Amino acid sequence: MTTESSERPSVLVLGGDADAAAEVADGLGSGAVSSASAGGDALAAADVAVVLDAEGIDAVRGRDRPCRVVAFVDGPDAEAAADPVVDAIATTPADLDATVRWLAARDEPGLDRDGEALRTERDHLLALFSNIPDSAIAYDYVDGEPVVHRINDAFEETFGYDADRVVGESVDDYIVPPTDEAESEATELNERLQRGKNVRREVTRETADGPRHFILHVVPIRLDAENVSGYAIYTDVTERREREAALERQNERLDEFASIVSHDLRNPLSVAEGYVTLAREAGETDHLEKAAEALGRMDELVSDLLSLARQGESVGETEPVSVEALARDAWESVDTDGAELVIDGDVTIHANATRTRELLENVFRNSVEHGSTGSQAPPDDSVEHGRRSPNADGGAGGDAPLTVRVGEAAFRGDEEETETGFFVEDDGRGLPKGESDRVFESGFTTEENGTGLGLAITKRIADAHGWEVRALAGESGGARFEFKTP
Repeated sequence: MTTESSERPSVLVLGGDADAAAEVADGLGSGAVSSASAGGDALAAADVAVVLDAEGIDAVRGRDRPCRVVAFVDGPDAEAAADPVVDAIATTPADLDATVRWLAARDEPGLDRDGEALRTERDHLLALFSNIPDSAIAYDYVDGEPVVHRINDAFEETFGYDADRVVGESVDDYIVPPTDEAESEATELNERLQRGKNVRREVTRETADGPRHFILHVVPIRLDAENVSGYAIYTDVTERREREAALERQNERLDEFASIVSHDLRNPLSVAEGYVTLAREAGETDHLEKAAEALGRMDELVSDLLSLARQGESVGETEPVSVEALARDAWESVDTDGAELVIDGDVTIHANATRTRELLENVFRNSVEHGSTGSQAPPDDSVEHGRRSPNADGGAGGDAPLTVRVGEAAFRGDEEETETGFFVEDDGRGLPKGESDRVFESGFTTEENGTGLGLAITKRIADAHGWEVRALAGESGGARFEFKTP
């Protein structure tokens, strides 16, 4: 039998198939001796006995042996792996090599060589791996890829992949998101781990049900040394991330409210106080009318602020609803100033009727207030202050009333499929030039008396439904708002 220096243990591979035992021994290197069956002398001289099957187990059972026993089998449930004489289990060549080295390290002077204690420790480690509440995998690097050789129940439950599917496969192929950034991050992590550096960081990983956020803690078998094996633990922090994101949005909304309250509400309040003072001093009621107008402006701002505050992440119960019916109801709730509503066909959508009616009210109010009035110049000579100019052929003088149209909209989807939704379009003076991307921002307005909140509320309601909304120029130069509904 050949032996090596103390840095490498001598290994005896035992199995019923001599060729298979020799192949395993060759894979372990010059410190290994292979044999289909072994006598007591050969076994007594070995530091580690690797058993491949029941015949290998029989060769070591009942012997007075100082060596450790490793079962090299296809899986932890194999018959040989369950035998009490086995101290450790390996399922891949890389795992076997790492296990042999680990056992040899435990045999340094001063360490307990009692086989029963080692088996007890092994059982405790396996129990910890299996029962830890976080997702865990044991892996081996094969050609630079982290190949799974064991997963726990929590991994199956969280990621949605059972052991039969992922064991023997690269874990990165299943759970690393298919983006350049994520794949580059995974490559960098693998390089660190193979150099013996442990890893702890927050990552996004794909599950069978979609992406989730995790704290990833990966520990190689040995630190600060070249490694081929290790353990990875994934602590799910998706709910925490969602709470943090919700809190961030809430803080942003509070900032919006603070800005509006400190500026937009303070101005009409100052105006009202001024006119009340004048009324007291001069005794003229005309000043009170001006104060009442300022207070009405404040009431409008407060109503919009309350509406904006109530727009949450969801809309509650949804049901099939008619856009035409909701549009007509919403139109009756808005001071339309003589404008005309035209329905260009009905469309049925799944929505919360109350919230969708509020959405339409805000869009209608925007069309009437911003499409019909104000000092902003029209986008071209054919539209003047929201009213269409007289016909070029000298038709009847005077401006035509503003028209607001509602109907079904079609969108180009994936793979040439057509998706539907609805639109609201007016023939007023149109969107402010170069500002179509900003019209949904809270506080953005081109009118001196506008609150800048109506379209922000509109977008919040659309987002809560999961709809896409965009603003663009209408066919007649007015404003068009399109809502793509799933």
